[in-house]
Amino acid sequence: MFRSLSAAALALLLGGAAEPTQPPLAGETPVNAPVLDIDPRTLDVSGKVLDITERTSNLDESVTNETSGRQRTIIVAADVLFAFDKATLSGKAKSRLDQAADVLKKEAQGKPVSIDGYTDSKGSDSYNLDLSKRRAEAVRDKLAELVPGVQFSVAGHGEADPVAPNTLPDGKDNPEGRAKNRRVEISFTK
Repeated sequence: MFRSLSAAALALLLGGAAEPTQPPLAGETPVNAPVLDIDPRTLDVSGKVLDITERTSNLDESVTNETSGRQRTIIVAADVLFAFDKATLSGKAKSRLDQAADVLKKEAQGKPVSIDGYTDSKGSDSYNLDLSKRRAEAVRDKLAELVPGVQFSVAGHGEADPVAPNTLPDGKDNPEGRAKNRRVEISFTK
């Protein structure tokens, strides 16, 4: 059996106005609800302010845009930027770095931009640190051509800060996880 709702109750259920748009019918109680203020800051149960992270990616996940508070990070998969074990930009790299350059032109002018390179866990620590730094430098050099006037800093982190496990729980290799860890992150404060 269905029961009819007042216009105010229906609006509240559908996320409409907190104040009734029409006076209640005879015998009904007016419905009022607090207005939710959508803010990038959210409170946890202890009252601590947390940032909401927004993350978008293209279909092949070769470029991901992430915004957390005032921090903006563009994550580009190293597999589309570089050939295996190389630090020279590939043919595919141009379109991905053009996407990053468009964001930098709109949002990072006059702000310092960090470029951080990462590898997977294959290879020695010293080799991975060097490779990740050379890859970050190659991205910086191309972005400096595409977005003149932006101040870039570069760092290589090797296999530090993985975003996915390099190995499976049984200890076997995890190629999908390692692929996610091979990346270049372009970050700035909005």
